Amino acid sequence: MSTATVRPADEPRRRPRDRKQQILVAARDLFVEHGYPNVSMSTIAAKVGIRAGALYRHFDTKAVLLESVIADNFGWIDEPLNTTGFAEVVDDVLARVTDRPYLSDLWIHEVRYLPAEQARLLRRRMRRWTGSLIPPLRRARPGLDAGQEELLAWAIPSLTSCVGRRAIHAPQSVRLPVVRAGIHALTRAVLPPTGAETVTPRAGLLPVSRRERLLLAAIEQFARNGYHETSMTSIGAAADVTGPNLYGYFASKADLLQAVYERGTHTLWLSLDEALTSADSPGEALTAVVRSFVRIARTWSAILDDPTAEAGVVAATLAAQREYVGEWSTLVARLLPHLDARTARLRVQLGLFLVTDLYRNPRVSRYESFPESLTALVLAVLCDDS
Repeated sequence: MSTATVRPADEPRRRPRDRKQQILVAARDLFVEHGYPNVSMSTIAAKVGIRAGALYRHFDTKAVLLESVIADNFGWIDEPLNTTGFAEVVDDVLARVTDRPYLSDLWIHEVRYLPAEQARLLRRRMRRWTGSLIPPLRRARPGLDAGQEELLAWAIPSLTSCVGRRAIHAPQSVRLPVVRAGIHALTRAVLPPTGAETVTPRAGLLPVSRRERLLLAAIEQFARNGYHETSMTSIGAAADVTGPNLYGYFASKADLLQAVYERGTHTLWLSLDEALTSADSPGEALTAVVRSFVRIARTWSAILDDPTAEAGVVAATLAAQREYVGEWSTLVARLLPHLDARTARLRVQLGLFLVTDLYRNPRVSRYESFPESLTALVLAVLCDDS
């Protein structure tokens, strides 16, 4: 005989005590997968298994929900580090993100949708946390100037974030030792003196071609604001192309994005081909290829890593991007033949994300020495044979 308790039909359902946390987890996962602008409150409610009205009892708006998601996932940056030694600090940092694989995507792509003051305060907290890496780093690598220390301090969380980035498909058990080795390799990079800040270049001349002006304006605005936050109107205004002429060159923003991706992919390959033809050995080729990417990455790297972009457009360029990564991986494997292919590819992905992340950071990218320093850091990760 069954002893299960039957709930009377008129007895109200009890709301789970962890409902609010369920909502935060569902929203976080959807924001990371699709981008904050592309997720509705009804979609979040459906993922939790509740109606939208029930969701609004916990969070008045989607903006308030985002603020709660960010607060829930970045409280750890206020916790002090274990600073008994650099190796222990690295393990501490990795431990903080191992169970939070979504952190880098939240930070890079979703924090920008916070209210300006909240985003500013969060970035200030992150700067303070990153600054706490400098004392143990200084003990492991004495003699660096202040700019070199700050560059390395920001490079460490960049590599750490690769423990969980969705774009890297290797299991975490494989990523973790490669990331740890990469962080230690950073401390052995030979860096140039930080030197002076870069002088802002003058605007220069624009091409006569309206199509090319639109393309250049789109490249700049997609990189700065992201695809979703950029409008055809703002692109047209920057290119001085308005009205029917605007849509005479590109039928939609998606078509313009397609042209931008094609231009970026071709630029990557042309730069790589030129680097390869100038080299006589795998080591020379790898150095030339890294320098070529660093030279063009300020413009292109942010565009090719935007989850709010049109999925179909992104998918069309993925094969070419995978082949591009494969060229780097082959050079690493030829230089270090004892590495397995998966480790070589992981090192390349770490190096590419390092470039993207550090270019986003004006605190370190504003110096004239930055391209040379960035090249040295990437090569240290790729070529580590310790």
